[in-house]
Amino acid sequence: MRDSYTYSILKYVHDIATGEFVNVGVALYCQEKNYFNVILRTTVGRVADLFPDVKADAFKVLMKRLTKRFKELNKVYSTQIDFCDRHDNLEEILRSITPKDDSAIVWSNASFGLTDHPQKTLEKLYARYVSKYDNKKAQHHRTDADVWRCFKKDLADRRILSNFKEKVISGLNDEVKFPFAWKNGVWHCIEPLSFDLSAPESIRDKAYKCLGQISSIADTKEEFKLYLLISKPIEKRLFEAFDRAVHFLEKMPVSTEIFFEDQRLELIKKFTDQISNHATH
Repeated sequence: MRDSYTYSILKYVHDIATGEFVNVGVALYCQEKNYFNVILRTTVGRVADLFPDVKADAFKVLMKRLTKRFKELNKVYSTQIDFCDRHDNLEEILRSITPKDDSAIVWSNASFGLTDHPQKTLEKLYARYVSKYDNKKAQHHRTDADVWRCFKKDLADRRILSNFKEKVISGLNDEVKFPFAWKNGVWHCIEPLSFDLSAPESIRDKAYKCLGQISSIADTKEEFKLYLLISKPIEKRLFEAFDRAVHFLEKMPVSTEIFFEDQRLELIKKFTDQISNHATH
């Protein structure tokens, strides 16, 4: 016999102002079968792919704390004993642990379905909405830090690294910190971006995020030029998504030059010549 159930998706909202989020869990409640359970992400890999500046330790602590509290609720609702303080719908159950506010943890509106095995249904929902695009641990993916590490070494080898410093560009409502930039009347800011990710959606979302960040400071009073140093994905199946991402990044609302990682020596030479010319004037 199939019974009705309700489920909700837990979203981690990284930036409340822009609403950028990633799914990190699923909850399912089947009252007829005295079943309530939640599966939450406890690793940070997929989240870090989309939001490289996420505080990994804090995220993992939050997920583990919520997992522990929901396990306690699982014992309460997975029994035929009628506790007087039990809620009779999923939204109230979830609200008892994660109050509905403007925090970084938000549950979606409840959806409905029929099931003859709630646990299997929960696992399928988690696979569909949360873990579908997880990285394979056996495969190494280059990160933004990897891209920057190689470029930083090139700057050091050319003995121009000392000309670069951290720079914050501020707009009216936001600011972006560039780890390395140099100035010759205009700030030249470098942004390393690795698109060696696991899924087309990850590549698209990272491009959207970068464009959104730069767009948020396009109204700055400081003159600056952006240099994107981009790492390509290894997997051929992602090349099409990568090409779309690059075309999207070409729409930057500020002066921008895009260099692929295998062109980084061209960018190094550009900076070397600029710095040399600046020094002679």
